[in-house]
Amino acid sequence: MDRRTLLRLLGVGAVGGLAGCGGPESQPSPTGTPTATEMTQADTTTTDGEQQTEEEPSGEGRMDPGLVTVTVDESVDATVQRIESDVAGSPLTLLATVDHAENAASVDRSLPPTRLLLVGNPDVGTPLMQDARSVAIDLPQKLLVWDDGGQTKVTYNDPQYLARRHGIEGETQRLNRIGSVLNDLATGTGNFGDTPTGTPTDTPSPGQ
Repeated sequence: MDRRTLLRLLGVGAVGGLAGCGGPESQPSPTGTPTATEMTQADTTTTDGEQQTEEEPSGEGRMDPGLVTVTVDESVDATVQRIESDVAGSPLTLLATVDHAENAASVDRSLPPTRLLLVGNPDVGTPLMQDARSVAIDLPQKLLVWDDGGQTKVTYNDPQYLARRHGIEGETQRLNRIGSVLNDLATGTGNFGDTPTGTPTDTPSPGQ
């Protein structure tokens, strides 16, 4: 059967009706120009099918809620020296210092001054690990001293957040004391020569 006979049997009107059975909105758009529906999907869906949310800040503008950050008036080097001196006069031990900017320079990359200090006291930290061994991933405590556009900032983990993260209970006083000592180290306040060992006092921690 040739095409002309087929069209006569079906009826020209029927062929036209099949082409537009979805109404005017279903007409194909010009090549390369998405329809309103296609544009909506493209604007709200990522390539992996997840819905996009409002753009989030990235890098230094976004801080984890479990972190405490303070701004100090000293330079990064002076702040690190002060913290090292304070630790030396306390029951704490400075376990390591990592100079991330120096490491970056060793591979021909640039990074603003960024120093990480690891400090600890086994008499204080061990009971936390006895309660929840997983907290060892976040111990010893860390103080990050870094340059943020000419301002020196010190960032550390909020002990209360670590307790929630690892399910530690019944250590409120110890956690409060750890938070107080970290805040004193970061800001340059406190008398570390008198820091008690083993028996923490009930001192509020930052952000509590």
